[in-house]
Amino acid sequence: MAKATTSIRRQLILMVAAVLIVINIIALWSAHIYANRAAKESYDRLLYGSALQMAENITILDSQVFIDLPVSAFETLALSASDRAFYAIMNGRYQVLTGYKDLPSIPFTQLLQQSSEKEKFIPIYYETMYHGEEVRFVALGKRLLEADSVNDVFIIVGQTSDARRAAATEVSQMALQFVALFFVITLLLLLFVIWRVLQPLQAIKQAITERSPQELSPLEANVPSEVAPLLKSINYFMAQLDNTLSRLQRFTAEAAHQIRTPLAGLNSQAQNAIDETDEALRQKQLQHILESSNVLTGTVNQLLSRATLTHRYQSHPFSPVSLDHVVKETCRELVVWALERQVEIEYLGDIQVTIKGDEFALKQMLQNIIENAIKYSPKGGVVEVELMVMNELADASIRLQIRDQGVGVPDKDKEHIFEYFYRSPDNFTSGSGIGLSIAKDVAEHHDARFHLKDNSPSGLIVEVSFPQQKGLLYES
Repeated sequence: MAKATTSIRRQLILMVAAVLIVINIIALWSAHIYANRAAKESYDRLLYGSALQMAENITILDSQVFIDLPVSAFETLALSASDRAFYAIMNGRYQVLTGYKDLPSIPFTQLLQQSSEKEKFIPIYYETMYHGEEVRFVALGKRLLEADSVNDVFIIVGQTSDARRAAATEVSQMALQFVALFFVITLLLLLFVIWRVLQPLQAIKQAITERSPQELSPLEANVPSEVAPLLKSINYFMAQLDNTLSRLQRFTAEAAHQIRTPLAGLNSQAQNAIDETDEALRQKQLQHILESSNVLTGTVNQLLSRATLTHRYQSHPFSPVSLDHVVKETCRELVVWALERQVEIEYLGDIQVTIKGDEFALKQMLQNIIENAIKYSPKGGVVEVELMVMNELADASIRLQIRDQGVGVPDKDKEHIFEYFYRSPDNFTSGSGIGLSIAKDVAEHHDARFHLKDNSPSGLIVEVSFPQQKGLLYES
């Protein structure tokens, strides 16, 4: 039994969960970045707005700088109740005109450089530690113009970062809650989808489980196109199994009948030989026993050969076979047995042919056909074996002919001669009636056509026509 591996359902769930986790981690990381950026931009606008309000209320008159700080500027910073604000306004000589005098270093050089390059001060944001707290500052410059003088003032406004961190944390927590809810809902939906997708497999399994061992009819189920090949393969396997079992049952019944008859005859003849007092008659009976034993031995050998071939049809793939070599080797193995019967075997083929097939099965086919031809040939007769390649446009094939000079087969028997255990009523030659049936099965297994023709002036021609196969060797 094959060892069970991790289920498809479990693999799909693990992969889906892993993908969702990765996506959610990326989403959380993106949300965290966005929350920090949004909080930073929002509170930077408050700082900048407060600095602008201060700058708008700074004027110069007779080279004296007048500062009238609006209450609204501090109200803007007071929107964050948890933060503290700091400010300072300096003149062009970097002297503090009002506000905190100990603010950290201010980027005056950068402000002046921007002013000289762009004729306008651009706000500069920076973060630093002040009184043990992290403070976000904005530095903004303003140019005060008089008739004969130009004076610069600098506004620095700072605010602690507690509120912006709290805002970023709040947005991140909301994103976390949303992502967690999204993860759970998505995972549940995907689990339902996986269950639905795998349901056809479960249905096939249930249909097979509920069947009795004798039920081998095709499964009928509505399955997706991806599962259809699996269902087709199962039905094909069940059809093959049903066919094999049917043939086995039929063959077992026929074989039992064919073996039971000669065994009964052997038993009867042996009993008669024991009771016979006439020595000459006893010898004749013993000779009949020997002949019946030989027939039974041949029948059993043929049955075993057929069982072996039936197994090979299912278990052995085709491989390149030198057909001419197999034919020559079979003829050489049978030539002595043929000479004992005063029959010659003549091989007429002069070509080299390689086909895809089962060498053992092809040899069994040839042995049965040639043995049958020798058995029915008269003394002094010749069995001709010829291998040829036909290149006709309508019928390009490899043909093997075995021709004998016997009495032939009547037309009425030709259509029955390939049936198992069939023997013509006019045939008095001993035999099992299996040989040509096995030969025809082997031919059909190789997609070959099996023909019986009358030989001239007498005899039978057994012709096996193999289709030409692309990419294989045919040499004359």
